[in-house]
Amino acid sequence: MQKEQPAQRRKVWPEGSFAAGEEQAARDQESGVTEETVHQETDEPVQQKTEEDLHESVNPEQYQRALEELEAWKKKAEEHYEMFLRARADLDNYRKRVRKEKEESDKYAVAPLAEAILPVVDNLERALAAGGNATDAKALHEGVEMVYRQLLQVLRQVGVEPIEAVGQPFDPHLHNAVMQEEASGTEPGIVVAELQKGYRFKDRVLRPAMVKVSV
Repeated sequence: MQKEQPAQRRKVWPEGSFAAGEEQAARDQESGVTEETVHQETDEPVQQKTEEDLHESVNPEQYQRALEELEAWKKKAEEHYEMFLRARADLDNYRKRVRKEKEESDKYAVAPLAEAILPVVDNLERALAAGGNATDAKALHEGVEMVYRQLLQVLRQVGVEPIEAVGQPFDPHLHNAVMQEEASGTEPGIVVAELQKGYRFKDRVLRPAMVKVSV
C-alpha cells in the first residue's frame, strides 16, 4: 500500500516582494502545493488603550488629586492674569499723570521768575512816577540804581549772573572781541573794556560779553 505523501506548502509573499504570475500558480496547482500567505511585518503602532481602559488602570485617588491640582493651577493662572491687568492699568495711569505733570511744568516753568521780577517792576513804576515831578537828578539816579541792584539779585536767585570781563584774559567762549587797542602796562590778550555785559545761566553762556582787547 502506497503511503500518502503530505501536500507540499509554498509560502506566497505579498505583492511587490516576489514576482508571482499565472504560470507559477499553474505549476503549483499541478504539483499539489497549497498557498500559505505570509503577512509582512508592518510598523503600525499597537492599538492605543481606550479612555475607559486608562480610567480602569489609574488609581481613583491619584486621578482625583490630579484634577484638584489642575483646578488649583487654573485658579492661580486666573489670579495672576488679573494682577497683570491691574498692573498694566496702573502703569498706564502713571504714564498719563507724569506726562500731564511735565506739560504743566514746561508751561509754567518761568512762573517763579516772573513772580520774583514783579517787585522790580513795582519799583520801576515808582521811580518813573517820582522822576516826572523830581527836580533832583541825583535822587532819581539813586532810585534807578536801587532797582537795578534788585533786578540783579533776582537774576542771581534763579542762576543768572554777569560774566566777568575787564582785567580777565580773553576767552572766546565768554567774550566777543569787537575792538583791539594798545594798552601800556597791559599784556596782550587782556580785556581792557566792556562794551556790553554778558550773562550766563549756571554753566551755560546766555550771551557773551562784548569787549575790547589789548594787543
